[in-house]
Amino acid sequence: MNNKEIKHRDELGKAYHIISELGYMPDESMCDDRPDIVLPSKMDRRIGIEIVTYSTHRYEESENVLYEIFNEYIEERLDKRSEERYEIGVMFTNLEVPFGINYKKVKEQIFDEIDNLLLPNRPAMNRQYIESVTTWENAGVEHSFLTCDTVVEYDDLDEKILLDCINRKENKLKDYKVLEKNCTIKEYYLVVFFPINEHAEMREYTLPKGFTTGYDRIYLVDPFYSNQIK
Repeated sequence: MNNKEIKHRDELGKAYHIISELGYMPDESMCDDRPDIVLPSKMDRRIGIEIVTYSTHRYEESENVLYEIFNEYIEERLDKRSEERYEIGVMFTNLEVPFGINYKKVKEQIFDEIDNLLLPNRPAMNRQYIESVTTWENAGVEHSFLTCDTVVEYDDLDEKILLDCINRKENKLKDYKVLEKNCTIKEYYLVVFFPINEHAEMREYTLPKGFTTGYDRIYLVDPFYSNQIK
């Protein structure tokens, strides 16, 4: 699986619950100069979904390492062990990967910890990164995907960062709309994904009065909740 395919799989995971709520299955095709996800036609209603991630950059470097390792676990072990596909919930013991630590060493440790929790008859071990792993079978996806969760208290959402996320995608929307290849896309939605370690309370957020956007709908999404704000 190349980097582009991994990125696309990650985007499908971030928007999966919205896609399901809309009654669609995602179109697996990828094309440059198109939105991140294009939903199949239904009653002449083809929808393009653009993804942007809300980030205050807390734990950013560590988070990237952990996500990369979990995606490698899914590809190298989980999806090879079984034909079933899963949503995976992970409770972290430790979100921080020590600076300068050997990547291979961290990967081996995390692989062992997940196996210890998922596979039967494994001896108890001292887990450094993972508190628990939960899987839910999902026959509607091609690859298993990771939902990361920690026991956290939510902080107030940083509205400036959120509005900057939306505004950054406005120019891309304009570019999409002028291309002939996108003429069948009738509506454009924006999904703002909140990684769980951002701890941001977005469930009751509303856009400020007077804020304008070219997107037909905007959703705020974390691994558990979604909030349509337009």
